[in-house]
This record gives sequence, C-alpha cells and structure tokens, in this order.
Amino acid sequence: MKKGFSLLVAALLFASCGSNNDEEGFTPVPIEPLATINEQNEAELVSFLQSHYYDASEAIRPMNDAPVKTLALWDDPRLKVKQVLVRPSEHNLDTEGYTEDEIANGIPHNLYYFIVQDGGGNSLSTADSVYVQYAGRTLDLNLFDQVRQGGLWFDLARIQAPQQGFRGFSEGAALLKTASEVIDNPDGTFSAPDAGKGFFFFGSALGAYQNAQATIPAYGPMFFELKVLARKITDHDGDGVPSYLEDLNNNGYLFDDNTDLDDEVAGGRALLPNYFDADDDGDGTPTACEISLGLDYLDPTECYDADGDGDCDSCEQ
Repeated sequence: MKKGFSLLVAALLFASCGSNNDEEGFTPVPIEPLATINEQNEAELVSFLQSHYYDASEAIRPMNDAPVKTLALWDDPRLKVKQVLVRPSEHNLDTEGYTEDEIANGIPHNLYYFIVQDGGGNSLSTADSVYVQYAGRTLDLNLFDQVRQGGLWFDLARIQAPQQGFRGFSEGAALLKTASEVIDNPDGTFSAPDAGKGFFFFGSALGAYQNAQATIPAYGPMFFELKVLARKITDHDGDGVPSYLEDLNNNGYLFDDNTDLDDEVAGGRALLPNYFDADDDGDGTPTACEISLGLDYLDPTECYDADGDGDCDSCEQ
C-alpha cells in the first residue's frame, strides 16, 4: 500500500475537476457549508476522543476494551488542539452566505493532536518534504492507507493544495520533529529510535470534504498515525527562496501568499502562490535574478532594466 495515499490524493484532484452525475455512475453529494460540516465533524471527533484511548502497543482502541482506570484520549493531558482556519475557496465553495471575514480569513477548525514522541532531530514546516511512516483511518477504525515498512516521501506543501485535501496531514506533520539520525542495520533495514511520532484527528474540511474516495465517506473525519524519519527543505520554484520563507503570513498555508495576485488576474495568467512562482512580484524580472542583484523581489517597482527601455528584464538579457 505504499502508493495508496499518494494515489488517493491524485484521485481527489481528478474528482474535484470531473463531472459528478448519475449517468456516469457517480452519486451527487450535496455541497454543505463549512460551518455546518464543522459542527457535525466536531461532535463526531469529540465523541471518538471520549470513547477511545491510547494503549501501550501505541494503538488507538475503544474504551470498552480498556483496563480499569485508563484515561480516554479526551481526558489524557497529552491530547492538545490547534485551530486551523479554512476558507470556502479551499474546497471551491460558493461564497454566498459567508461573511467577508470568513471568505478572506477562514473559519476555525480544530485539529486534535496526541504527541507520543516529539522527535530528536529537525523541526518541520508545512513547506518541507518529509520521509514518513503512517496509517490513516476513519473514525470507525477502518484503515484506508498505510506505510509501515520503509517509508514514503510527501511534499507537505502540495498535499495541502485546495481541493486536494489532507491539509490536516500537513499541519499535523509540522508539529513533529524528525529523528536525529536514521541508522542502517546489518539486515538491510533501518531504525530511527527518536523519530517524532503522534496521532492527528481532524474533520473533513482538513481532509477530503465532500469527495468520497476509497473508504473515506463524504464529509468524513479521520485520523493519522504518523512517524517522521527525515525532511528536506524545499524550494519548489527554484527562485533561491526556501518555500517556508514564502509563507509570508506565517500561517502554515502556502496557497494564500501571492504577492502579484491582482496582476495575474488582470493579465489572465495562472494564479501562482509565491512558493510556486519564479517571479513573485510579477514585474518581469525573475525572483532569483532580483536576489542576485540585491533588489527587493517583492516590490514590482524595483526590477532590472538592462536596456533602459522601462521594461523589466531577466539577468540573462
């Protein structure tokens, strides 16, 4: 199942762009507002956390199997919560009925996290690529994907993309640290004793939302068990600025940082967030070129004009 989750993400992207009607064998899912689903998912998550516990084998189990005096997850002091703002645009929702603030800044959603081990290595950001072992389950404990042998690289920036889902996976991973080292064993396996590991529980707005895929139902909350082995700091657009520094508002979400959005809209160009845009301010001089010349790469009035004609040029011209 090593490629299951990555294929699932690809399937979600395809589903979000495709037709959804009975003639093609799909069952239409009514599009519900974020607040409605958030309230429903929050009740499901709280009920799950109150009725399950973490056991010595590092698994989540129902309380009816628990030894005497076992704490439910909800009462366990290791359970914490992080609020994540979700905008209607992240799921391509009609903005009618939302306030201006909700449209611009989003609606708070709870991501519950249970850290088993912080990790002895490097801190992570939601812009990093990470090498992980994981298991994903719905709240009925049904497994929809896992990688427990070896590991798999995930680009945390791309899997939080609008309509791809699994922003909660990215937000959760960034709460952990990597292992201090990965040790090669004589039998060809490896070990990472101090790798960061934990569980992350979140509603569908941080997952697949209305897109039912595999064994994940529409609007279904879920949780991941995650172990982080290693990371790579990324520069997705190769502009010389690490992607984590292109999260200008420091909210962990890379798709709402677009310095030249207005210019892209006016020019009918693709809308590219800064982390994926080789010319962040849209002035015609690539970001890497402006950095090499000591220019402000976020200021469209500062650019390289090689021939003095008033048009911004690339360093190569």
